[in-house]
Amino acid sequence: MNTVVKLANLETKMFFRDRLSVFWTFLFPVVMIWLFGSMFSGDMAGPFTFAEVFIPSWIGVNIVTTSFFTLGTVLAGYRETGVLRRYQSTPLQPWKILAAHTMQGTVIFIISALLLMVFGMVMYDLQPPMYIGSTLLALFISILAFFPFALFVTSLAKNTQSAAAISSLFLNLMLFLSGATFPLEMMPTILQYVAKVLPLYYVIQLLRGTWNEAPISEFGFEVGILLAISVVSIVLASRYFKWSDK
Repeated sequence: MNTVVKLANLETKMFFRDRLSVFWTFLFPVVMIWLFGSMFSGDMAGPFTFAEVFIPSWIGVNIVTTSFFTLGTVLAGYRETGVLRRYQSTPLQPWKILAAHTMQGTVIFIISALLLMVFGMVMYDLQPPMYIGSTLLALFISILAFFPFALFVTSLAKNTQSAAAISSLFLNLMLFLSGATFPLEMMPTILQYVAKVLPLYYVIQLLRGTWNEAPISEFGFEVGILLAISVVSIVLASRYFKWSDK
């Protein structure tokens, strides 16, 4: 584990040296929340405020962006440039590399989630989660599902450009069709069915629900779906891990 921690620490330092990654991970979600707040904060129907609906949703979106761009695309770049081949000549096993990047991604995600929460509290009077223990468990389950899912999907890419294209496709599909940005009720019926195929839909339902309504025990179906995605993704990510793009 000492090796995993050292590698995760190194990757985290490298991440913070990349200004573009820092912007998309930390500042872009804040800007989007501010834009949507300008449009919808006074027009929310139902029992919940704008912040209670959108902040948990964008925390879920941050799991997706961290999974695909901080983990998946970076590893695809390492594979293409030969970094992973150099690792192969060391005692590092694949699981240690995946574990280190998962640890790094978790740290970065936690920082981004806290930033969104503070922004929501300052700007929109966001209240803490009603069931904070359940919300934290929901976040853990969501990370457990999405991180290996992104690692598996991007492992199928031949190069960094392909991995970035795949990541962008998945992000945009889930961003606009999962209920994260626009209520599902506004969409045609067929798109509402499509939303329920997307993993982010279940993350959002779980986070919104535990934040505002009930403990996680009331969301067994969503938990089951995400855990199933996690198990399948971990198996596939390990099976298709490649040291090089050859």
